[in-house]
Amino acid sequence: MFISNVSRIFFGLMALAFVACSPTPTATTPGVIHPLAEILTRGPEFTDLQADSVTVKIETRIPVVCAAVYGTTTAYGQLATDTDMAGGGHQDHHPMLKGLKSDTLYHIRLQGVGPDGTLYVSDNLTFRTPSASAVVQPAKPQGKNVALISVGARVKGVSSNFGGSDVNSAYGANKAIDGDLNTEWSSNGDGDKAWIEIDLGKEYPITALGFRTRTMGTSAQIERFQVLTDKGEKLGPFDLPDAKSVHYFPVSTTARTLRFEVLKSNGGNTGTAEIEVYASP
Repeated sequence: MFISNVSRIFFGLMALAFVACSPTPTATTPGVIHPLAEILTRGPEFTDLQADSVTVKIETRIPVVCAAVYGTTTAYGQLATDTDMAGGGHQDHHPMLKGLKSDTLYHIRLQGVGPDGTLYVSDNLTFRTPSASAVVQPAKPQGKNVALISVGARVKGVSSNFGGSDVNSAYGANKAIDGDLNTEWSSNGDGDKAWIEIDLGKEYPITALGFRTRTMGTSAQIERFQVLTDKGEKLGPFDLPDAKSVHYFPVSTTARTLRFEVLKSNGGNTGTAEIEVYASP
């Protein structure tokens, strides 16, 4: 099996980490490299494909620490770790590949280490970035996005967070209002019963809502949702045609808190990459 220098560095770091974290270091022989397909349950899926970046999503049946090597040849040369690498091993992965060139064919190999030190490696995969002119971003509504932690918004309540963790975790509800499309709130398997309530910090005249669903391809994708205000007003239902971008919906209401409720999905760990709420200028 061909292994690039970047891969050797990765495997070496993984081996050192495994030995360093063992309570009683012992002399061992290198483990056998297993196909990633042995533990893969979904993906790989290339999402948010831009001229200079792409997010790769996979799910594994066991927790692993995930990374990707990529480049314009099978020598690779670039390395990306999972976006929540600091959280240790997990099963829902989405490394983001940055620094790409437009309209270019790229090679990628995914790899990870399991709790027992076993290394898992995918076959070489390819994808092509779009030309810069082909990427059309949806026009944002006028006004200010007030559903951001940085401007005083907070999560008032949530149906659940992935793994039963809190709102500050890797897939916690705060990821829905952090302004970063590469992070996500994921429920813990709530499907059509998922909901998230956001307190904007004060009452605003609201003119538009923005929503981007998370997806794992065949699951976790929201297709329709509604919004309830603190005054009892129901907004929607709103249909989401895809998970490729933030979709915007004009509204006319005044509220401080908004509860986003899933009405239809394809089940699983439903959630959102970002929620935006626009107030009048």
